[in-house]
Amino acid sequence: LIINLINAITPNGDGHNDYLDYTDLQIKQDVSIEVVDRYGAPLFKSSGKNYKWDGKAGNRNLPTGTYWYIIKWTEPDTKLPVSYSGWLLIKNRE
Repeated sequence: LIINLINAITPNGDGHNDYLDYTDLQIKQDVSIEVVDRYGAPLFKSSGKNYKWDGKAGNRNLPTGTYWYIIKWTEPDTKLPVSYSGWLLIKNRE
C-alpha cells in the first residue's frame, strides 16, 4: 500500500478535496491521525476507524491556513512502527 499524503483540502462542499481521507489505512494496525495548529494545539485526533477529517474543529470551519499532521501506524506483517508528518493547507471560502 502506497500512502498518498494529501497536503491541501478545500472543505467547501463541492465534492472535490473536501476531506482529508486516509480510509485506506484501515488495513494497518494502531492507526493514529492527528492534526494540530501552528501552536501545536490539537484540532483532530482519529478515533476507532474514523480516518476522515472535514477541516473543522468543534463543528466550526477552521480559517484558511497551514496546519500540521502526524500519521502513525504499525505494519501488520513486520510489527514495525511507521510515522509521517507534514503540513496541510486548508483553503476555505471567506
